[in-house]
Amino acid sequence: MTLSSISFCCVLKDEEEYINELINSVEKISTSLKDYELIFVDDFSKDNTFELLKSYKDKNPNINIIRNPFPGKVSGTNEALKLCTKNYVKFIDGDDMICGDFSILPEKFECLYHDYHELKKVEKKYVTIGNWLAKTPELIRNDFRSIPKAMFIFKRSYIEEYFPIPVSLPFEDLWINFIASKAKDLQYKNKSFYVYRQHSNQFYGSHSNFNHSKRIRMGNRFRSYYDYLSNNEHPFKFKPSANIKYYSDVLLRKNLFNIIKLIKHPRLLIKSILYNFPFLIKFIWNK
Repeated sequence: MTLSSISFCCVLKDEEEYINELINSVEKISTSLKDYELIFVDDFSKDNTFELLKSYKDKNPNINIIRNPFPGKVSGTNEALKLCTKNYVKFIDGDDMICGDFSILPEKFECLYHDYHELKKVEKKYVTIGNWLAKTPELIRNDFRSIPKAMFIFKRSYIEEYFPIPVSLPFEDLWINFIASKAKDLQYKNKSFYVYRQHSNQFYGSHSNFNHSKRIRMGNRFRSYYDYLSNNEHPFKFKPSANIKYYSDVLLRKNLFNIIKLIKHPRLLIKSILYNFPFLIKFIWNK
């Protein structure tokens, strides 16, 4: 038996350049799916993204589109999940593509993650995530280690227990990783089902196009999550380590003396140093 049905959820803004490739990729792999839907939440696009989506919806009854009631991907992600009707859920981005044979996926799981292809211009690179997450999911909670949200597939009834994501948080990706870390049935599939495009207009992206602006966003993301999880009740029921606060301070260059406090946490110490030199990150990633 294979995966029964899946909802692809996409919050997007100003993606008229790429949206046709995403939709075509989903339609191409749909032959390996029993049932699917493609849910788009337009996040106040200023280009022709919404009009293009409407034209695709007229041709494909599996497409559903709405406008985001409030700006931001967190709000849009919450709205997308509300619209899901299929058994499984996958969050994707408007500038990427789906690939692979979904018929080889198992029929039942709470959460599954997989490898992906990274696309930079015309060069495609296979990226292996590995089984570290399935073996040591506590690393996500302890170190805020994460993988791109699009590499997860969730059982809808499971992920709904952890929604909505608080709209005060700046990004949805780490919350989704926390959800994965709590799954009792967390599986890894060493196959690619996603093409992760890298380009200069990306807000975040992978390490292959890391820069100082993204270092600052990363630091703010960690600090926002640290503050929220420390001061509010939440479904994950843990208090983040103070090392996360020290780590974010070093990334933001607010208190570089906090790097000394990371000596007992070698992994965060090394990362805090490397991320302050983006050219090293890009060199290591592209090796």
